[in-house]
Amino acid sequence: MNQYLAHLHADEAELPEATYLVYGLQLLECHVPKDQFLVISKASLAGWRKTSPGKMRMPVPEEFLFDAGVLALDEDRLDIAVAITLQLDAYLRPSECLDLSTDQIAAPQGRKYPHWALVIAPSEHGQVTKTGKSDDSVLIGDGKHNQWVRSVLHLWLQGVSDGPIFPGLTLSQYEKWFRDANKKLLYSNDVLKPHVIRHSGPSNDCYHGRRRLDEIQKRGRWDARASVVRYEKHATLLHQWKHCAPKRKQIVLGRAQLFQTRVLAKLRNER
Repeated sequence: MNQYLAHLHADEAELPEATYLVYGLQLLECHVPKDQFLVISKASLAGWRKTSPGKMRMPVPEEFLFDAGVLALDEDRLDIAVAITLQLDAYLRPSECLDLSTDQIAAPQGRKYPHWALVIAPSEHGQVTKTGKSDDSVLIGDGKHNQWVRSVLHLWLQGVSDGPIFPGLTLSQYEKWFRDANKKLLYSNDVLKPHVIRHSGPSNDCYHGRRRLDEIQKRGRWDARASVVRYEKHATLLHQWKHCAPKRKQIVLGRAQLFQTRVLAKLRNER
């Protein structure tokens, strides 16, 4: 084994492929004390992770996203306005939202079953989520604060044929629109991104006391509680207001009700 390792160091060209082999041998054939077997590389990797941890996608106040939604309506991008709405309400990843099709949506069935619901990564399509799961379920507009989202989904679907509910809207187009929106709405540091919406929904729900942490964990389909405790760090959310242009702050603060009114009115006019 020591000769093999020495050979690896001598021939760096073989290192990437050989590393996998060494790791497999470590798991299967390690019969010596760990301080005699690749401990330096393992310790170095652990130390690197501590000094250079992965960066969390920072949530933004929901008003920032409603502000973006109003811009989408001004630009006649109703599809983007609806996508923002669904992503925020259901804690969806951008691809989960944009890839939704009509057969993933369950409609209300009378007074006893008044909700719309989404099936994420349906097993009948052979799909899995980022964490390897299938058939995740999310209720839409399940509380007093978000009942209006039911109407958004209902009206949007009236103009959609069977198949994708956002035909023609790709992830790259969605991302580019947000990059442009940051500049038009004068947000600094490109804080508006499709990928932060999944984290903004739970962070705002937690801050405003609309859901308990266990409810957020279930709705967002996170396995571990450790994945959601960050949404209790309210200073993280409040700190994001520094990225809003001071001259626009009062406008942005009033965007929530304005967006709800305008998106529903536009849907009713066009559907």
